[in-house]
Amino acid sequence: MSLRAKVLLLIFFVGGSFFVFKIYRHFHPVYIPIPPRPEVTITIIPGWNLRQVAEYLVLKGFASTTDDVYRITGEPARDYRMVANRGPHIELDTSITQFKERNISYEGYLAPETYRVFADARLEDVIKKLIKERDKQFTADIYKAVNKSGASVHEIITMASIVEREVKHDEDRTKVADILWRRVRRGWALQVDSSVHYAVDRTGDVFTTNKERDMDSPWNTYKYPGLPPGPISNPGLESIKAALSPEKNEYWYFLSGRDGKMYYGKTLEEHNANKKYL
Repeated sequence: MSLRAKVLLLIFFVGGSFFVFKIYRHFHPVYIPIPPRPEVTITIIPGWNLRQVAEYLVLKGFASTTDDVYRITGEPARDYRMVANRGPHIELDTSITQFKERNISYEGYLAPETYRVFADARLEDVIKKLIKERDKQFTADIYKAVNKSGASVHEIITMASIVEREVKHDEDRTKVADILWRRVRRGWALQVDSSVHYAVDRTGDVFTTNKERDMDSPWNTYKYPGLPPGPISNPGLESIKAALSPEKNEYWYFLSGRDGKMYYGKTLEEHNANKKYL
């Protein structure tokens, strides 16, 4: 075979092979894996209120301001019956949200937990994830206990939110829950400082002033008897269980001492004597 023929044959072979390769690639495209979406970890602490959650979501870069969060969840300690055309703006079809009072925020309905979320997730999707986790916590057994308690889901979460802020140790939660439920049933004022802190947006200590205790807010349990309109924090599951299963006792008063221990009193005199531990 002449050199010219060999060159032509080589060109024909290479060209044919390339043509066959193009046809193969057309019907068998190369799979290029999509790079994974980066994720981040966020942790909501039991007892954080909506203000703290909002500040945290700003810190993590999911919101520019706390108002961005409130436009979705509603503002803390706000009764939207007094504000036209405003309120929580989030569409979520879960069992738990049907029990929330419509005129207040989603305070209490954001489950404290550690989450993995997409780094570029929308703020609304992050908030929905927290609410869906709360929905998962309310199992059939929990709903059965709610029905047995005689209280509503919203009332249970509200009571749990107070227990969460008032009590440091799990072993005291059921006892304090019983004291508070008995006060509710008698129509007494709960007189818990944590509710005043929530109403006036105060942090840093456990005390309140006479002026703060006189503030006209439905979340002020010194001024208005019974439970406030809604939660004052986002309680952990242990506080919810305590609100559902209070431990019967004969005390009517409690306070948390400087040493972190809870001191109980059956009478006002005993309670006042316990104030030396503050």
